[in-house]
Amino acid sequence: MIWSKAPSKTILVIRLLMAAIFALYGCVKLFGGQFYYGDWDNLSKSTVDGTSLVWLFYGYSPFYGRITGLFELIPAVMLLFRRTTFLGAAALFVVGLNITLMDFAFDYPSVKYLAALYTVLCGVLVLQDRGKLRDILADSAKS
Repeated sequence: MIWSKAPSKTILVIRLLMAAIFALYGCVKLFGGQFYYGDWDNLSKSTVDGTSLVWLFYGYSPFYGRITGLFELIPAVMLLFRRTTFLGAAALFVVGLNITLMDFAFDYPSVKYLAALYTVLCGVLVLQDRGKLRDILADSAKS
């Protein structure tokens, strides 16, 4: 298949790019950015657009906002090490898929296409190491 023949330099660039992007987003969330953690008293459906409402909802719990940051940051760091690349890529594929679905469901502007691209690139990393997935899922009784 094409993914197993991808040049190692291409895979390295994808790994580093995804690590940088998800680490950045994870840090922004960890340090209290991206979501709205402010005053909820003067907010209503008539004064807040749908995309802002999503950030308000996620920001309702600072704990949740920071945990989602960890779910991006930790796997991003795992991409920096060859031994943990598969696990980091698999985790970021799931995280990216969730972000992509949310972005399309709430009709975020062009960022939804970037989220889809990041998800696909994480999928490429997972497919590159699909032998590890086969090993994990293999029936050890047949061996």
